Amino acid sequence: MDAVVQEKQVIPILKNRNFLLLFIGSLFSAPGYYVYLIGAEWLMLSLNDNRFYFGMLFFAASIPRLLLLTMGGIVADRYNKRTVLFISDLSRALLIVILLVLLYLDAVSAWHLIGLAALFGIADAFSYPVINSLTPMVLEENQLQRGNSFIQMTMQISPIFGPALGGTLIAVLGFKGVFTVACVMLLAASVTVIFIRLKPEETPIVSSPWEDLKEGYRYARRNRLILSIVSMGFFINFFFTGPYTIGIPIIVKDIFQSSSISLAIVQTAMGVGALIGAIFLASKKLKKPGITMLTSLALLGCIYTSIGMSSYLYLTAVLVAMMAFLLQLINIPITTVLQETTEKRMLGRMMSLLMTVSTGLIPVSYIATSLLIAMGLSILTIIMVSGLVILFIALYNLKNKPLRTLGTS
Repeated sequence: MDAVVQEKQVIPILKNRNFLLLFIGSLFSAPGYYVYLIGAEWLMLSLNDNRFYFGMLFFAASIPRLLLLTMGGIVADRYNKRTVLFISDLSRALLIVILLVLLYLDAVSAWHLIGLAALFGIADAFSYPVINSLTPMVLEENQLQRGNSFIQMTMQISPIFGPALGGTLIAVLGFKGVFTVACVMLLAASVTVIFIRLKPEETPIVSSPWEDLKEGYRYARRNRLILSIVSMGFFINFFFTGPYTIGIPIIVKDIFQSSSISLAIVQTAMGVGALIGAIFLASKKLKKPGITMLTSLALLGCIYTSIGMSSYLYLTAVLVAMMAFLLQLINIPITTVLQETTEKRMLGRMMSLLMTVSTGLIPVSYIATSLLIAMGLSILTIIMVSGLVILFIALYNLKNKPLRTLGTS
């Protein structure tokens, strides 16, 4: 009898009201952010010919995100996750309103964009841990890989729909049009998530944030898998994030001599590949997630190196799509296994700690990439070398047992 009652309590993913609201909110939030991002990138490239400022756009967003991610995880564990996500989406919409006002006054400058990027980074620091810790709060453990894949689909529809819409709006309506649409989408996301209903926490909060922080670090130190993932991600993000994020727009504009539509094509290809990867993982349970992850990482390094040798826009777009597919085979298994093995009361802190430490070198990556470009080094050379380093990291970690046996019992 008890078994029958237990079975009835398991709600299918697509009939789970809370998950659907989270899913729909992500459908607005993530593409809205990418619509804003492509507008901000192209506006910066148009305002100033010094590509160092373009690199600073990403550096400014990454610093507050890095410094506040741990606090974001503590907030996610201590307060209502839905409310934190609502405030994050709403604040990003209001930041775009400020940019629109500056555009209408014809007063926007490169430094305004850098300042707004920093404020976006603050909002991101609180939204990232919440999304990753909210999913296991509304789903059963055996639904997590599929649920994470659905959420990742929204994240990957973003680089498809966002840049395509953003690039078209820039060409047709200009910057005011692209930022208006981004603002409306983020407002819609904030309204959607406010209707998520979570059960009250069973245990009242009695510890201080500082004690929560120390408990999180102690928990992480005892977990060999978390330490292995953080160590690997720490270096991979340095060699991947800066060169790719800064490099692709520069390659499109300076090397291919193309327009914002061409940038949208490449970034859309990123979304298409990632979406296919998310759909693949939503329909197939990986038998050996660790081996799949490390093999995908090695292939990622090879393809990343190839991008640095590409001379054609559409070939670059195809390589980017392949790389995005592999990124899903790396990221989703890691997130799913950590959600399955981490105590729910620690989820926010572990997700924020993972992101904080593993992305710790990203600001340095942005600065290093910008400085190398300013010194005259070709972005293509930077990407080729970075790809080879990523390949070496993957091969080296094949002997790392916690990573190799990831997801197997």
